[in-house]
Amino acid sequence: GQLMKKRVLAAFLSMAMVAGLATGCGTPGGGSSDGDSSDGKVFRYAVNTLPTTLDPTKGQSIGDNEIQHAITEGLTRNTAGDVKPGIAESWDESEDGLTYTFHLRKDAKWSDGEPITAGDFEYSWKRLVNPETASPYAFIGDCLKNGQAIEQGNMDVEELGVKAVDDNTLEVTLEHPTSYFLSLIGSSGQFAPLRQDIVEKYGTDFAATSEKNVYSGPFVMTSSEDNVWTFEKNDNYWDKDSINLDKCELNYVENTDTQLSMYEAGDLDYVQVPTAYVPDYKDKAEVFANGNVDFCYINSKSDNPVLGNKNFRLALNYALNRNDYNKLANADTYTAFNGLVFPGLQAKGTTYGEAYDLNSYSYPLDGDQDKATEYLNAAMQELGIANASDITVEVVTTDADSSKRIVETLQEQWQNALGINVKIRQVTYADIYGKVFPEHDYEIGYGGWGSDYDDPYSYLELFKSDSSYNYSQYENPEVDQLLAASQDEADTDARMDELNKAEQDILADGAFVPLQTRNVYYMLDDDTTGINFYYCSLNIDWVYADVNAK
Repeated sequence: GQLMKKRVLAAFLSMAMVAGLATGCGTPGGGSSDGDSSDGKVFRYAVNTLPTTLDPTKGQSIGDNEIQHAITEGLTRNTAGDVKPGIAESWDESEDGLTYTFHLRKDAKWSDGEPITAGDFEYSWKRLVNPETASPYAFIGDCLKNGQAIEQGNMDVEELGVKAVDDNTLEVTLEHPTSYFLSLIGSSGQFAPLRQDIVEKYGTDFAATSEKNVYSGPFVMTSSEDNVWTFEKNDNYWDKDSINLDKCELNYVENTDTQLSMYEAGDLDYVQVPTAYVPDYKDKAEVFANGNVDFCYINSKSDNPVLGNKNFRLALNYALNRNDYNKLANADTYTAFNGLVFPGLQAKGTTYGEAYDLNSYSYPLDGDQDKATEYLNAAMQELGIANASDITVEVVTTDADSSKRIVETLQEQWQNALGINVKIRQVTYADIYGKVFPEHDYEIGYGGWGSDYDDPYSYLELFKSDSSYNYSQYENPEVDQLLAASQDEADTDARMDELNKAEQDILADGAFVPLQTRNVYYMLDDDTTGINFYYCSLNIDWVYADVNAK
């Protein structure tokens, strides 16, 4: 989903800070307070964007979801790809992969002691797809039978494929086999149970403050005063013995330099290192790939005819030396990339990157000047253009310094390798995702995507002709046909091959310009363990964290 992408990227873009850090000595994270204080075991970290809401149905960012992951529990719990029973202690799956019957634990309770029932899930999921709710993430319910038709107002919400058979049995019918379903409902907060009486009691104020809510997860929220969200262990949580922390403090600190100073002073246990400082912290910092893939969209139906030409698009792709680009544009902090699907996804019992050899069907990471020239000449012949210098393309990006550096690097490589003219247009962050991309008001545009679930489809559907996120206006009947076939393919390996073939077709068409996958550099206090990182729908998962006294 895109809003989530939008905010993830915002969080990263605002990290490219220009101000210098006050030089501080002392051991990183080694402040005076240690983990075992009078409050018991406490984990402290910071974010630089506020959660948009604490109503699980309406959450729309990674930050929203990270909080929901701690204060709610779905039928399953997905910890960095490891899917275990949650509120459901077991489930049965039908032969055709379309029906799941979940058996809920009889000892599952809300934080106020009330039992959690199958009806709480039925109510929640119907509220998600109900157009009257206006959930920005309603589309995440498309995998449920009739979900999309209900969202679009073409069917009654009672037709949704979810039914509480009794208090402990939930029957779920899917629109098509969905191999990642158990993983999805364990990591996306939108599938959490909800208490109808509480939602109705507070109305638009539901979840506005910590006491206008009731909690199904390992933690309850106790306060959100003064830009600090406080979470404490939920004594009514069915699996509370697996929870080590007594408390978590999430600080809202807009300036990432300030976060770094707080970590250095021992006031935070975890910090993401702003990109500008990564070189200084390379030997102290740990790193994880967060599933974000960055690229340039190409508007294939723009007024500039060269972009509708496949050979020209391929020339752009072969002209780039992505390894050099990554050094110049990102100080080598990201990973140069020539594909669309994040290689860390699970596929065929391994990762997508291990299952398929991207380099065998994509552009070489170092580029290929001869091929680039060949494609450019073919394009010019087809378009009746005499000189490369007669070609001008415009690249749009935001006004963030880091984005400006990225497109200036592309500009220089394309002008040098192809002899064309490249102009740069800068717009605000709100505009690029609010207007420029959705209204196709651009020629080439720097953007990115992170997946909502552990499956290539989440990336590939950006190039499906009828997708609302098809900012490229790309149309390829074979890609559409493969993506449609993958929706009904029950054999998961065969389905993966169909998705990979779609990726190959998109690359063979030069439909976009892949650039990099993102790495997050972070520092974690030595006495904090059990933190998990994930590459879809949430990045940091502190539910099972532990803090040992020094």
